[in-house]
Amino acid sequence: MGEDRVLIEARNLSKHFRLKSDSLGKRADTVKAVNDVSFSIYRGETLGLVGESGCGKSTAGRLLIRLLDPTGGSILYKGEDIAACSGRRLRALRKDMQIIFQDPYSSLNPRMSCESIICEPMSIHTELSRAEKKERARQLMRQVGLPKEYANRYPHEFSGGQRQRIGIARALSIGPEFIVCDEPVSALDVSVQSQVLNLLRELQGRLALTYLFIAHGLNVVKYISDRICVMYLGSIVELAPSEELHGNPLHPYTQALISAIPDTDVTAVKRRVILEGDVPSPTRLPSGCLFHSRCGRCTERCRQEQPALKERAPGHYAACHLYG
Repeated sequence: MGEDRVLIEARNLSKHFRLKSDSLGKRADTVKAVNDVSFSIYRGETLGLVGESGCGKSTAGRLLIRLLDPTGGSILYKGEDIAACSGRRLRALRKDMQIIFQDPYSSLNPRMSCESIICEPMSIHTELSRAEKKERARQLMRQVGLPKEYANRYPHEFSGGQRQRIGIARALSIGPEFIVCDEPVSALDVSVQSQVLNLLRELQGRLALTYLFIAHGLNVVKYISDRICVMYLGSIVELAPSEELHGNPLHPYTQALISAIPDTDVTAVKRRVILEGDVPSPTRLPSGCLFHSRCGRCTERCRQEQPALKERAPGHYAACHLYG
């Protein structure tokens, strides 16, 4: 895909959080949640972002839509660097970029009805009349599979899957082009997960949406994503088309994640890759390859030199010395 197909791009994007110093005056540590990350998302595609809890997935997603201000790097949206945008321009960008949150209950105002929740972004970003907003809200409810009779119900009166549908309708209410789906199905039952995933795919085809889909389960991400980006300790370790990543994972961390996916075929013989040790502290990142302390194929070079994310096959990138 050419540069004209790129909708949003992160270049050397970083986000560091400064922790508070303790009562004894000990020097505060810095958490490098996202550290020098670069990737592109093409128009109309779904880029999956996976990794263990705490690896920086959600932080990266919130940086892209400027819910967080980056520590360094740039964010190009349609060629415009929006990392330094503020005020009126940033507010205008909100119409194009929205987010679906992980928890479908805490992300909804319990004192607002379903209809009011969906209408709220329209009240801020559009000049629609009250009647037009209500009609738009009812239309969106139909699109996400909620009966119009539920318009005056409150969040506690809905199931988890229904609440997430309200969150999706709210995100769509002002006609965005790019949506960050921040683990939108992780809090739902498995049967409901498939319904929400199918709804997201249907809406993408109908409305020409572009997604960044964040999750920690590779099986879920494979179903919905065109390409998959694997993160570890705030850095990208592998990026490839979905089928290519699952069929030919290069990075040892990706291989371990794929080996952990449950197999429905109980007779299949599957080689399980067991990771040793714990994830290092994000305040004290290890030297060399960030994964070397848990990798069974670690060499001395891995301990000393951090590998660059390089193209090892057409469209397949990996940050690993094994493929030098």
